[in-house]
Amino acid sequence: MYNKTTTLFKHNYQVSAHIVINQGGTSSGKTFAIEQVLFCLAAEAEKQVITVVGQDIPNLKAGALRDAQNIYDGSPILQRLIKGYNKTDRIFEYWNGSRTMGQTGAIMGEPAA
Repeated sequence: MYNKTTTLFKHNYQVSAHIVINQGGTSSGKTFAIEQVLFCLAAEAEKQVITVVGQDIPNLKAGALRDAQNIYDGSPILQRLIKGYNKTDRIFEYWNGSRTMGQTGAIMGEPAA
C-alpha cells in the first residue's frame, strides 16, 4: 500500500504463520512495517476488524496511531481505499467494510493501566 516498504514489511506480509515475533530496538521500524501489513490485509479482504493494542492512549497516540496516520498520508492508493478516519474513536473505515482501530488493553496477560 505505502510506496516505501522494507524487508521487514515483506517478511511480515509474506509469512504463513499465525504468530510472528518481530525483534529489534527502539525506532527499528517494527510498528511501521507491521501497520503497513495490517493496512494491506484490511484493504484486501472485506469486513476485517483489525485492532492495534497499546498500553495506554498517550503511548498509542505517540507511536502506533502516529505511524498509521503517516502511512495513510503517504499513500494515495490507501487514501482511495479508506472511506474515513474517526479520530475520536481511532478507527480507519474502509470502503470494503473493513476497519482498523487503536485501543488500549491487556498486554501479556496484565491489565492496561
